[in-house]
Amino acid sequence: MEEEIKKIRNKQSNILFYFMLSIGLIGSLTILLQNIYRWTIVDIFTPFIAPFIEMIGYLVFIVCSLIVFVYFVVSKPFQRARNGIPILINIVVLVLVFIVPFTSLTLNLDYRLNKSEREEAIKLVLDESLKPNVPYNTALIHLPNKYEKLSKGGGEIVVKGSGQDTHILFYTYRGVVDNFAGFIYTADGRSPDETLFGDFIQVKKLDKNWYWVSAT
Repeated sequence: MEEEIKKIRNKQSNILFYFMLSIGLIGSLTILLQNIYRWTIVDIFTPFIAPFIEMIGYLVFIVCSLIVFVYFVVSKPFQRARNGIPILINIVVLVLVFIVPFTSLTLNLDYRLNKSEREEAIKLVLDESLKPNVPYNTALIHLPNKYEKLSKGGGEIVVKGSGQDTHILFYTYRGVVDNFAGFIYTADGRSPDETLFGDFIQVKKLDKNWYWVSAT
């Protein structure tokens, strides 16, 4: 009889542990994924709504962390080594969020994965197969469906200058007014001209002819 009761208690304890582990993982994955896909979230929900989505994500993480922390604290001493795993996972993920440059990593991946397609679009612009086609702005080109994914915020690129002075901007973040970030191709390979786009906060050379800029 005692053996059966012990088995039942162990089973209940295991079920509770895996439930708490699931809660911890939900919280950790929420903030981890929202940091990895930050620019995608901004692109989908717009710069106005994205901050609220991020706040909700951190709120989910805090609630989940509090639940698994309480679970760890009220655990019996001999169970704490195992029952502390959910809160330990959350702590590790929180540290990763603060020390790992997810934005830089995702931008670098975006650049490398889509470089060849962006250069295809650039070739079409330079040979004038693609021309400005947005009525309210003669510097904008709305890309064909095949290339829309290459520029966030609507699939539009900015073309400034001509010939060897041509600058082509693919947005990675399209804010409001002059607040933006993106990849700029310069035909002559020189650093992008601020007078064409606004004040740059950051300019980083990626490759021959390619730069990543952030402006405000």
